[in-house]
Amino acid sequence: MARLALRPLGADDPSECWVRWVHVSELPDPSPFLRGGELLLLAGTGFRPEESRAYVRRLAETGVVAIGFGVTPVFDAVPPELVAACEEFGMALLEVPAQVPFASIVELHHAELVRAETHHLKRLSDGQAVLIRAAAGPGPLRAVVERLAELLDGWALVLDSNRDRTWSSGPVRQDAEVTAMLERACASRSPMSAALATAEENIEVQRLLGPAPSGYAMAVARRGPFTVADRGIVGVAASALSLLFTAPSAASSPEALGAAAVAGLLRLPTLTRDLATPLDRARDGRWRVVRGLLDEPPGARETIIQRLSALLGTPFVTWDGGSFVAIVPDDPVDELRRLLDEAGLLAGISRPHPAADLDPAWGEAGFALDGARVGGRAVVAGTDPHGVMALLDSPQASRYADRLLAPLYAVPPKDSALLAGTLRSWLAHHGSWDRTAADLGVHRNTVRHRIRQITRLLDRDLNDPDVRMELWFALRWRSQIR
Repeated sequence: MARLALRPLGADDPSECWVRWVHVSELPDPSPFLRGGELLLLAGTGFRPEESRAYVRRLAETGVVAIGFGVTPVFDAVPPELVAACEEFGMALLEVPAQVPFASIVELHHAELVRAETHHLKRLSDGQAVLIRAAAGPGPLRAVVERLAELLDGWALVLDSNRDRTWSSGPVRQDAEVTAMLERACASRSPMSAALATAEENIEVQRLLGPAPSGYAMAVARRGPFTVADRGIVGVAASALSLLFTAPSAASSPEALGAAAVAGLLRLPTLTRDLATPLDRARDGRWRVVRGLLDEPPGARETIIQRLSALLGTPFVTWDGGSFVAIVPDDPVDELRRLLDEAGLLAGISRPHPAADLDPAWGEAGFALDGARVGGRAVVAGTDPHGVMALLDSPQASRYADRLLAPLYAVPPKDSALLAGTLRSWLAHHGSWDRTAADLGVHRNTVRHRIRQITRLLDRDLNDPDVRMELWFALRWRSQIR
């Protein structure tokens, strides 16, 4: 304002106004073309001072925050009727000198918006770096909470109600209202957040993810409103805390945090070890892989992953817009299947496997998902057959599948699981090298090499549709009964 020598008139201070956009209009009533938050510029062409009150009232009702009136060539000064109307309706008013083009005001406002956006992005980037260092260092839970409070220039409170643990930093205000909001967030099994504004501060509460389906929440507060950068920083902290909700000794391990991060970001075939530590489970525990279908808009990725994590009770979930994969502890599988069915999700669930050997589980879950497509409900590998498979005589089908696939399973177990999984994926994708390679996370030439090896072992023509059908049913049957 001072840079362009704009002179404020009236009682309202224009420096307190946040301007979303600058608009120029000489219409007698421009309000139908405005959305609110504008600085409206006019030179007075066609302006009637005696209509100032009605003019300003319409602009105020639309949400215009300020008027810039250019003096000369129409008016030598801002009409006093306009000044009085702006004072009556609390509208900021600026006198624009004759030598200042309206374009200069538009350019200055745009530059300020860019500067503010750059400032927010830098603050968010710096805040992310601070939180990541805290999460990877000693005492990460407390360190993340302390850094978060410092970055917000306020306070932070994190709660793990499953183990009756809390971490806090700053002058925490935990009155009855905040406590009730935290309790609701802890009890929720789906994404949940709430906000509270007082004369002193703004408070936000949100649910966090953890190894249990519920029981984790965070409250943060700052004196001013939460900016875009503040919300981004809170989001980064929430992600880090969700990964760190394990026993303190495990949470302090950078390897444990790394394993949890990899589980959330990379494809399943890379996740063959160190699952127990991030999820606070026994090292000799067993795990299942869940593969399912979920077709949602890509823009909802974060919300979808949070929903799936809450439903399955694990943060180890990936989703590509059409299907999802999760690693879940070997808890009662009937309850898991019930939850998937109630959510309307077609999914296949593998048998339980040790954390160090999850590769076979990927294929098992894929076979079970095929059964789910046929039967219209979640299927667990190794349970009773579904669909056409249920029509076959079990002993005869089992002997035939064993005899047909025997050459594949005569090689070392690790190689046989790899080859069987490749064959299943290749058949499921109708012999497409590219789609099979994408499904397995390997190069298409690797798929070609494995299929040539399978063809040699089985001594069958895989281009024959009858051979493909027999192999498909044999693989399906073996996955159902083993």
